[in-house]
This record gives sequence, C-alpha cells and structure tokens, in this order.
Amino acid sequence: EEQALAFSGGACLCLFDIDRTLTGKQDVISPMCPQNSVQRDVYDSAYGRGDLTLSNLGQHVGSTACARCKLGIVSHGTAGGNSMKAKIRSLIQGSGYIPNRWSHPNSIDSPLVLGCSYKPSCVRGVVDWYNRQGAGISPNQVYMFDDIKDNVESFHGTGFNAHQVSCSSRDWGEEGRIGLCGGSTWEVRLAPGVSTC
Repeated sequence: EEQALAFSGGACLCLFDIDRTLTGKQDVISPMCPQNSVQRDVYDSAYGRGDLTLSNLGQHVGSTACARCKLGIVSHGTAGGNSMKAKIRSLIQGSGYIPNRWSHPNSIDSPLVLGCSYKPSCVRGVVDWYNRQGAGISPNQVYMFDDIKDNVESFHGTGFNAHQVSCSSRDWGEEGRIGLCGGSTWEVRLAPGVSTC
C-alpha cells in the first residue's frame, strides 16, 4: 500500500546517508551484526576506520519499498576513496542511471552528495537535479533515511519525509548517537512525516 501511495502523485525519491546507514561499524559482523557483510580491501575512513562493512540495508536497497523510486546519497562524510565511492554508487544503481560524479553542497550536479552538514538543503539540490532531468518529483514524495536523530529532525517543516534507521543497534562507544549495524530493509518505508527511534 505504501508503494501505491508513493506513485500516485508522480515519481518518488529515496535518499540515503552512508555511514552507519548503508554501512555498519567496520569489520563488525557476527554475533553483533550478523546480517552485515565485510568488503575486504575497500577502506572506509568513517568513525573507527577499517574495511567497508555493508549493512543489511546497504546490501539490499533494491528489495526495499524504494526499489522503484529514484535513488541518491546525501552524506555528511566523504565516502572514503575511489573504491568505496564505486561500491556505494553500485548499491543504488538499480533505479536508473546514476552518473559517476560526486557533488558537494555548494554545487549539486548529481544525486550523490558528500560533505553535507545541513541535509535538507542538499536534498533540495538533489530534487532539483532530478527535476532538471524531467523526473517530476514533489517534496512530499521525497524520503530521507539516516541513522542520526538530529539529521532526521532537521527535516521538520521542510515538506520532505525523513526516517531514522539503525534503531535496534546503536554504537554506545559513540554514546548511542550513531548506528552500529546500520540500516535494515524493514526500516525503509515510504511513510509521510519525520520519525525517529
């Protein structure tokens, strides 16, 4: 039913944070994060540093409610080096062509945005980019998924939808501020509003 609602008013857009949303804590799998997958020799410089570790969500974006939506990335981080950027881009490639071009907040010319400290403005930039390509996305059909509560709450009053993920696993080494295992597919829903854990 959620997917039917998303398509009734035109195209939908799902945007994902990277660190602890599409990824989990580096090199942490069983027993704490048994659904995560370590990508050996792909370096991830975020937080603890180590081998890129994909969350359940990161591995299965294409099987979520967002599968038929346009997709993109809005992250405060840097997405590591070229091998990590290539891997992250490949996770969201299924919804249509995603150019191999990473943008920054002052110049958004792709749906892949890094270094974004205030995510609603970057989301607006990605919506504008897609609409210049003829997508016809309205704000109420935009869904942002992020593990950090403050990032999600910044969407109140913007007209965009935002939902916190990694709710069942928090990194208490970081005082619970960030996710541990990262997002799960079941947390991705095309629901209106802003919701936190």
